[in-house]
Amino acid sequence: MKRANILSGVITMVMFFASVNFATAETLKLQGETPSILGDYTIVEVEPEQVGNATMRKFVLTYENGAAPVTILVNERRRCTDYIVRSNVMEVQYTCKRSGFGAERINSQYAMLPEQTNMLFLSSEALSYQARLSNGELPLERALGLIACYYPELFVNVNNLYAAN
Repeated sequence: MKRANILSGVITMVMFFASVNFATAETLKLQGETPSILGDYTIVEVEPEQVGNATMRKFVLTYENGAAPVTILVNERRRCTDYIVRSNVMEVQYTCKRSGFGAERINSQYAMLPEQTNMLFLSSEALSYQARLSNGELPLERALGLIACYYPELFVNVNNLYAAN
């Protein structure tokens, strides 16, 4: 009887640790370097967010020298994945389709900032350069890494994201 209780306890502990490892294994965390003054970046997955009728995966992007975090919402659809990228002053949308991956103005159904505010900070020229960053569809991790590197370039003045140390 005592052996059964010990065995039961060991099995319970193994199951507990296995479930903890499984739960943490699903949370995505990426790190990398940017060519901008913002320095290294970290992207961490947080709790999903309900946007309209869709539940979207949510990531928080922080830069080593950034003033505030950037939120990335991922809307995974059948034929396309949209990445809604939002700072406290500007929001854009990166879209991954069969034809390629690139930046565009945010779809009005996802917009939270007034268009006038967005246009003060968004460089239309940089947006047109980023219309196609890659051919074909990309895995999530690669798309998030490209966003972290290219998003700062969309600002008319990248200092709007920069925190002077």
